[in-house]
Amino acid sequence: MGIQCDIKEMFSFIYKAEFDHGLTEHELDHVFIGTYEGEIHPDPAEVMDWKYITIEELLQDIDTQPESYTAWFKIVLPRLLEEREGL
Repeated sequence: MGIQCDIKEMFSFIYKAEFDHGLTEHELDHVFIGTYEGEIHPDPAEVMDWKYITIEELLQDIDTQPESYTAWFKIVLPRLLEEREGL
């Protein structure tokens, strides 16, 4: 995203999700958190689209358009929000 900031590992998790056409994801993911204030300059070769919204808007968007979000993101978001409250 063209940014630099200090990050902290929050947690890791393993998930498995099955999709159409016999496709499966089975991954070990690491979740990091950081704070950045400034302009965002994503590399067009790596990022097709992005948006900046509030947590409330994000939760509403996931509710109304779940197909727009990856399986791992929908799994990790509740835990990330819970962990973030402890910061």
